[in-house]
Amino acid sequence: MKIPFRKHRWIIWFVVLTLTLNACSAITPGIVVSAENGEGNPIILVTANPQATRTPFQPSYPTQTPAPTDTLTPSSTPSATETPLPTATPLPTETPLPTETFTPTLPPPPTQLPPTSLPTDVPASTVAAPPDPGQNSSSERPQYAISVLMDYAAHQLNVSEIILYPNRTQQDLPSIALAVNPNLWSGVFNLQAVSVNDQPSGNYSLNGQWLMVNLDAPLRSGQSLKIGIGYQLNLPYSAGRVENFGYTERQVNLIDWYPFVPPNINGQWILPDPFSYGENLVYEKADFRISLNFTDPANPPVVAASAPASSQDGALVYNLPNARNFTFSISPDYLFSSADANGITIYSYYFPEDADAAAMVLELTRMAVNTYSLEFGPYPHQTLTACETYLNDGLETDGLYFLARSFYQSYDGTVRNNLSTIAVHETAHEWWYGAVGNNQANEPWLDEAMATYSEHIFYEDNYPDLVQWWWNFRIYSIGATGWVDSRVYDTPGFRAYVSAVYFDGAEFIQAIRDRVGDKIFFEFLRDYFARNNGRIATADDFFNVFTLHSNANIDDLIHAYFTHR
Repeated sequence: MKIPFRKHRWIIWFVVLTLTLNACSAITPGIVVSAENGEGNPIILVTANPQATRTPFQPSYPTQTPAPTDTLTPSSTPSATETPLPTATPLPTETPLPTETFTPTLPPPPTQLPPTSLPTDVPASTVAAPPDPGQNSSSERPQYAISVLMDYAAHQLNVSEIILYPNRTQQDLPSIALAVNPNLWSGVFNLQAVSVNDQPSGNYSLNGQWLMVNLDAPLRSGQSLKIGIGYQLNLPYSAGRVENFGYTERQVNLIDWYPFVPPNINGQWILPDPFSYGENLVYEKADFRISLNFTDPANPPVVAASAPASSQDGALVYNLPNARNFTFSISPDYLFSSADANGITIYSYYFPEDADAAAMVLELTRMAVNTYSLEFGPYPHQTLTACETYLNDGLETDGLYFLARSFYQSYDGTVRNNLSTIAVHETAHEWWYGAVGNNQANEPWLDEAMATYSEHIFYEDNYPDLVQWWWNFRIYSIGATGWVDSRVYDTPGFRAYVSAVYFDGAEFIQAIRDRVGDKIFFEFLRDYFARNNGRIATADDFFNVFTLHSNANIDDLIHAYFTHR
């Protein structure tokens, strides 16, 4: 593959080449066929490494980057008054719900026995004529009402789920596709009942991540229907592996854990194949109402979630409207602290031994929310949660993101480290992935390059003396090479994927900024965010908005960085 030359590379080329040769075999994940869990039992993946979401590849310790000439002074770090150390506070179960409430009727909680039927108390409805694809109002988004009974010790969930799905396409739909990420693990997803508009249905097929529900009569454009699903999840063991869904000795992570309807664009369900690295799922905006019960209610673990909880009849009830997905991280060991970012509540969940690092995560997330709200547009929710996890990198979900425990343990008291850069990277994904969606498999640069360059904007606004350090540490130490518009399937390994999509992508965005100047560049970013907030954006959307703000010819940049345009 032809790799375009970039400025600055000749300075570090020899170092990067040496690092690549020495480290590639250890870093590039192999195809995972099986592994052993903590009890010695094999876990077999139906598909290899179904959604390895090690977000940005991080420099290893000690870093091989050239020593920066600038020095971090005490005034450059958050002060003690800005970052109080968190206290060992239990989970608040009476947190007020956001004002943007969503209240579909929840199905009753499942019993400890597998459910044999589904509730019928949520009526199907008819929605107005569909708007343009990707533009949602609260009455036109899919709605998910999910009741969960969790046996934390047994790593098992019994779930009743109701989906109200509006057909906002311009055509009738003979069947509805659902994405079932847990079915990529053998023995994890046990489907027990399906209903359509309150009537039991056996006219469906489950194959890999696809659950196809065939309809007796097509769902007409502008109408909606109700799908009910009963299932059990037997969670896989995930510690020390690249998978993010499952349990470890200290926590349970529920990520992409429920069936959901993927987007339908031009008559096609958008559900790309999983791959051994990178994300593959594409999400429409939806409204969520989730009820969580525990089999041992007297000793519940601490629950971190994409939204705050209220306590209703002994259950934790969560409402999250206008979101891509809903995520839980649950641990009996969690402590948490909180901070305010101009009306947005930031939560930091962490293990007790990492309180100092967690305080920095809290402060940096607060600062990043303020920075990105100013530079891009308003944060779309009322809370944002950061969770320490035994995953090996960072991972974004809507309203909640994860950071690897290794970042906390190697935290050095400054903002020049993986904990800091990846915390602000994952926060940026709330704008580039959460608010402005994209096809993560086929156009991953639209969220990953944007989130990586958002790190630059964060340091530029908050720690301007460290901008050159950021380029050295994040971009040049690894090497920015390859085609920015690579799909997750196109590169020979994870390192090459990140170098192309994340780091070359950041250089491309900087090149655009250099070409048009700061005023036009930031006007373009804000307009791109405003026009695509709530939508699934494409590269065409990105460049079309750019042309509204500048008549600069960037064909040479596109030719140098892109291969498919």
